[in-house]
Amino acid sequence: MSRPDAPTLRLDGGRVRSIREAKGLTQLYVAEVVGVSVDTVSRWENNRTASVRRENAEALARALEVELEEILPATRPGPHRKRGRLAWMVGAVASALVLAAGWWLWVGSGEVEARRLLPPYCPPGTRIPVVIEVEAAGTRPVRVVVREELPRGWAFEGAVPPPAQGPGDDGVVRWILTVSGGTARIGYVVRAPEGPEGSTHRFRGRVVTRARGDGQPIRGEVRTDLEYVHWADQDADFEISDAEVLGALERLDAVAGLGLSAGDLRALWGAGEYEWDEEKGGFVPATPGRP
Repeated sequence: MSRPDAPTLRLDGGRVRSIREAKGLTQLYVAEVVGVSVDTVSRWENNRTASVRRENAEALARALEVELEEILPATRPGPHRKRGRLAWMVGAVASALVLAAGWWLWVGSGEVEARRLLPPYCPPGTRIPVVIEVEAAGTRPVRVVVREELPRGWAFEGAVPPPAQGPGDDGVVRWILTVSGGTARIGYVVRAPEGPEGSTHRFRGRVVTRARGDGQPIRGEVRTDLEYVHWADQDADFEISDAEVLGALERLDAVAGLGLSAGDLRALWGAGEYEWDEEKGGFVPATPGRP
């Protein structure tokens, strides 16, 4: 039986495996999040390790998105052992070192924040680019998990870089990134559901580090409305301005190779006003004189 405050803990390997498989996670994904090898995860699941460091057990619980107690053996009543003063001091020092190491890693790696760039409008059934920028304030490389939850009915059609997991039935997509003293970027393409026009759809996500296991929300835009307005037209005036085309081209760079055309965007930008063509199922330059 493991004490809740012990520097090392025993795991319930069968419970770990069942939770991982129920959530559709691979051993590789769990190993990447915790920062250990796939073989180590396998040994944990098969109870071939007597105990694990507390920080690894906590990281494992975060990777599985459960409370720590859920992956520990069930508490059973038993005789109390008397611990000598020396043993108590050793345990206290070990716990202090673990806490100090965690604090040093947190301060050394710096804050990590993520921001989503999401088009405000999109016609039903069409594709849009979404960009997530992850920034680390410190100089040390920081490994993060970016967890994005797509609105119901939206279809995931690819990402740069490809995700580590998902999307699952719950619409959750996960990436593992290493951010080193700057900004890392994820670009992905999704297709909107077929209506209804005027409906509002919200994206949610979190960025997680080992230092902040609960993570923090991805900032930036969260809402897209299904309207017959081009995704690059931020103010919905049916014209794509110089500033808007520059921002749109940066987003297209983030999803290069995923099938969104910069040529179509440039044509609308140069034409002035645009309109939706029902027959073509896309935007075209506006016809002069049409009301």
